[in-house]
Amino acid sequence: MRYSWTLKWNKFKYGIIAGFISPVIGFLIAYLVIGNNLSFLQFTSYFFSEINTNNLVSDIYLEMRQNTLMLCLLVNMLIFYFSFFIFKIDQFSKGIVGLTLLWAAISVLFIN
Repeated sequence: MRYSWTLKWNKFKYGIIAGFISPVIGFLIAYLVIGNNLSFLQFTSYFFSEINTNNLVSDIYLEMRQNTLMLCLLVNMLIFYFSFFIFKIDQFSKGIVGLTLLWAAISVLFIN
């Protein structure tokens, strides 16, 4: 191991904790990037609301939801890249990958 701090962070539970926190950070980044003129409450209500009509506005909100979910999972994958390939903390990476797969399965159900 190249870095001494990696011994402390190479634990599965820290990967699980990071896997729960990083999608929230991704959601905040998505709000800053995608939610141009919306307030945070409007952005979250559009994200969590049920879309059941077939018009242009619902297609835009569906696309916004997909992009937001993708950004949330992308933050997890970025953390995985650094933890596994750069810092070589394998147990931490297992927690990140496990939660990323769980979030991906939930997001597939949430998009449709």
